Parts: sequence; structure tokens; C-alpha cells
Amino acid sequence: MATQVLIPIFGGLFLLFRIWLSLYKLREELQFRRFYVSRLVNYYFCMMLIFNLQSAIFNVIIAVCFPAMIFTSVWDYNFYSKFKKRTYWKKNRRWLFVERITMHPPLLISGLYMYIAGIPNFVPPGEVTPFLIGILIVYGSSFLLDVRLRKRYNWPNGRDLLVVMLVSTIGFSMYYIFG
Repeated sequence: MATQVLIPIFGGLFLLFRIWLSLYKLREELQFRRFYVSRLVNYYFCMMLIFNLQSAIFNVIIAVCFPAMIFTSVWDYNFYSKFKKRTYWKKNRRWLFVERITMHPPLLISGLYMYIAGIPNFVPPGEVTPFLIGILIVYGSSFLLDVRLRKRYNWPNGRDLLVVMLVSTIGFSMYYIFG
């Protein structure tokens, strides 16, 4: 089928675009925020597409992060509602909007699709290894790269993020085990 080829190609192109946008084009604007959890998870989303939704590890990552992405969408609302008022983003204003609109919405849409279509179609029931590897990848990269967790930067925000991540992980675990 065409989707067997098109989805991985799209995932690869989207990954290259996100890397270019977040790490190079908006380097000055994002600064250390280039390595926030949502941006890291966005890279894992691209990997999920590259593997054509056949990698249980990357599927677990998106499924586990989906509830947290719903919560972080509140931050997106604040970003969009105050976007026009922020005058300090004159240089790459449009690119910042593109960066934000390509960060959470794809994760929300794909996560919702996975839950509606049935998680067992993407993460084989009873297989603990992909679950543990996926969790280690997300938490490991988050603690290594996201300054909110590594250095307790803006700590109430980082603490809240950590709580949301843990609740999301536990929620998915319960859904996966008992759902």
C-alpha cells in the first residue's frame, strides 16, 4: 500500500524539518527550550512514523505521553493568546508560530488515533520490554536534556511537568494492564 511508503517518508521529512527548525533556525529564540520534553517527544513521534507505527517502543512513548500532551496544550493556549502581544520575537515570529503548531498538535492527533483505534493494535499486550524501554528513553532523555528537570529551572513548572509525566505514565500503565 502507498501508506507503507508515504508515512515513513513523511516521518523522515518531518524529523529533518523539526530538527532544522528547533535546533538551528530558532536557536536564539528557543535557547535551552530546544530540549524541552515536548520537543523531544516530537522527535520520537517522527521515529514512530519512520517505523510506520510498527515500533512498539516509539508507539509506547506516544501513547504514554498523550495524556500529558493534553495537559500541556494549556500552555499552547497561553502561547497563542499572547502571541501577537510579544514584541521581542520580531526576527522569526512566523517560524515560532510554525514551530509551536507543529509541536503538540501532531502528538495529540496521533495519540488520539492510537487510543481510538485501540492501543493493542500498536503496543502488543503483555509485552513489558517495549514499555520499559520506551519509558527509559522518555524519562532518560528528559532528565538529561530538559533543564526544568535537570537543574530545577523554573521549578514549580518543572515539578508540575514531572507530576504530569508520572500521572500519564501510571494512567497508561493502568489502561494497558487493565484496559
